[in-house]
Amino acid sequence: MAYIPFWICIFAGVAIDARHRRFPNELAGACAVTALVGVWLDKGVNTALDHAGLAVIVYFALVLTESLWRRFRQTPGIGMGDAKALFALCTLDPMGGIVAFATALLVLALSCLITKSRSLPLLPFLVPIFAIIEVVGCTL
Repeated sequence: MAYIPFWICIFAGVAIDARHRRFPNELAGACAVTALVGVWLDKGVNTALDHAGLAVIVYFALVLTESLWRRFRQTPGIGMGDAKALFALCTLDPMGGIVAFATALLVLALSCLITKSRSLPLLPFLVPIFAIIEVVGCTL
């Protein structure tokens, strides 16, 4: 029950990213806050702070990597909205977020090869994969 607002926010982000190729800052912030509150209510303040700390580390590593990519390749890689989404996912479940991100990048690459497209939005791949990981993780 504590995670319902998070899922509403993140799937709204999927719809916006699929249509407009962006993840608004306000929605990203709402996703991160609802994830933090959900973990806090479900697992306690210490776990919530641990998850938030890990999410910050992952976020900064991804932003640094993307910044270097853009500087040296002179072309964008992943979008900053994808980094914001990963931050929210890692706030909810750090390992699930990282695994979902890696898997989504592989599925995205295969989809681009199949459709012969240079780019596609990542969130429509990332969030459903993360949701599957969370559901499977809860049933184990």
